[in-house]
Amino acid sequence: MRKISAVMTSMYYGLQRSYMIIASTVRAVLARQAYAMIAGIISITVGSAFWFLTFALTPTPFSEYIKAYGLPFTTATILLGFMIAALTGVNASMVICRKQMTGNFGFKKDTTTNACSVFTGTAVSGCPLCTMPILGIFGLGGSLAFFPLLGLEFKILAIIALLVSTYYTAKNVKITCKM
Repeated sequence: MRKISAVMTSMYYGLQRSYMIIASTVRAVLARQAYAMIAGIISITVGSAFWFLTFALTPTPFSEYIKAYGLPFTTATILLGFMIAALTGVNASMVICRKQMTGNFGFKKDTTTNACSVFTGTAVSGCPLCTMPILGIFGLGGSLAFFPLLGLEFKILAIIALLVSTYYTAKNVKITCKM
């Protein structure tokens, strides 16, 4: 029992230390006006695309959307969509910072993570039920019926992928750019 407790405590402090390092790197990058503007522009663009795909493109007015899907589902869809937008903006500004400071991207393993995160975030940026044609390409269209959150799981997976990508990107920026 003590070994398990020691391992859990060690993992907790390791995660906390990693979070502090990454958060300080993200703050250092976003403290520079150019990178903050890049993050803002990309976040607003992705957030606008999310809003447009979810609410403006559908024939159902926003009030009817709430009645059809419920307030908790609508709120979760909006919050997760804007979290994806914000994380995409931060991630992209950090990649651009790395490129401008060193002259190359320098990512080996992380390039796949960045591309996967951006694709996943973009693919699920709209209403989970409206992304069925995109999911059908991967053979996942009918699987939404089995998910308890009605497709919000894909948004959660996109956020996790963006957080992992941001972690590795920030780690790379901190090591290379000495932030």
